[in-house]
Amino acid sequence: MFLCIEDARSNVKEPHMRAMRRAIAVAALTVAALAMTGGTAWAQAQPSTTTEHHATETFHDELPCGGPATITITYNAVEHTTTTATGFHETSTETGTFSAVLDDGSGTATGKFTMWDGFNSADGVNGEGTFTFSGHVSTGPGAGTNWHETAHFTGPLAEGSNPKVAFDRFRCF
Repeated sequence: MFLCIEDARSNVKEPHMRAMRRAIAVAALTVAALAMTGGTAWAQAQPSTTTEHHATETFHDELPCGGPATITITYNAVEHTTTTATGFHETSTETGTFSAVLDDGSGTATGKFTMWDGFNSADGVNGEGTFTFSGHVSTGPGAGTNWHETAHFTGPLAEGSNPKVAFDRFRCF
């Protein structure tokens, strides 16, 4: 969720393309589900909604703009998926709070975050996806720091294929 990698060109921490991999994985699973049912079995749209309230997770990752940390998040999430005979649409939102104990011993940062994504495919072969991730450090190391990421891809959904268009822009401010 908070994974960042070092950009060798600028020595600036930028988020990993986890959003792209997730988008392609979601798309591939949906395409596989369509293939197993023969596609025509789902002639009409099949909507599905999943929600989570006050979910909590703890993991070790990179706090954006902060550094490696053990992070605990508490969040609410909703995911909507609609499948048709030939494609799908999926969108999800997750928003919550975090507490991050930084590995460097500088203390605990707390704040809020929001993630959103949307993925579409009209034919189950090609698709597009967009992902946003924003947050704000309220207290502790980095207090007052904000981050925002926008990632997007357009192209084939098959595993191992290269998107026609892809970008992942991250910034701290």
